Amino acid sequence: MNKADFTKLHHPNRPLTLLNVWNKDSAKALQHEGIKVMASSSYASAAVMNKDDGQQISLKENVEIFSNLLINDTFKSLDFEAGYSDNSNDLQHNINYLLKNNIGGINLEDKLPGQNQLQTIEIFTDKINIIHQTDNDKKMFLNIRTDSFFSGDLMAKNQNKNLLKKTIKRINQYEKHAIDGIFIPGLKNKEFISTVARNISVPLNIMLDIQSDKLEEYLSLGISRISFGPSTFLEYSNSNLTVEDFFKNKIDELSYLEDNKMINLARR
Repeated sequence: MNKADFTKLHHPNRPLTLLNVWNKDSAKALQHEGIKVMASSSYASAAVMNKDDGQQISLKENVEIFSNLLINDTFKSLDFEAGYSDNSNDLQHNINYLLKNNIGGINLEDKLPGQNQLQTIEIFTDKINIIHQTDNDKKMFLNIRTDSFFSGDLMAKNQNKNLLKKTIKRINQYEKHAIDGIFIPGLKNKEFISTVARNISVPLNIMLDIQSDKLEEYLSLGISRISFGPSTFLEYSNSNLTVEDFFKNKIDELSYLEDNKMINLARR
């Protein structure tokens, strides 16, 4: 699957819904269930190695999550965190490494590990431009993650209309640099989500908790992609199931929504 095919899976009336993976076994098990898009979670992939999130596992270890996949046309979307470097040469090297390993999409954060403030729009869009210059053929789907709503008091932020306006303004600046999607973890206010969707031109991706959030409540808000982030791994870790049985059960639970064309699990 190439970038164009992957892009077509993003639809506001039937969002692409991804069960995030965390290691080789989980990716292989999910693929065995007929899923053709693999998306990693940096938190989960670090946790399974007893490390903290925030680029604490190497880029090589991160990419190796997909190394046991058996079918070449599986689309691989990597949680690239903050790019593993702010140095332009190192960032170019990292992007070339991802291209060499057939990574089709990345999530790129606009906040550096260990910092509370977002990078300035100018600094962050420079990073986007470096990625575009390196990926000359535009093979990778660039899903930009903005962390406006993902630190501090999340409940208060989800009621902050001024923050909403600033976030939309920031996204609109990112859109000028040919991004392919926007990811806003922490955003749960349904009115806010609808407002964002109406005021941006790229697919909107949000993150839900696979255990506590009711997926159906978010399907008419203009969202084009839903991720479950680390909650997939956390639920699995608290179960007594094999990873194969865990994913089989989750897909069975979500199948009625896909059968009714309310979501897209990207099944073969």
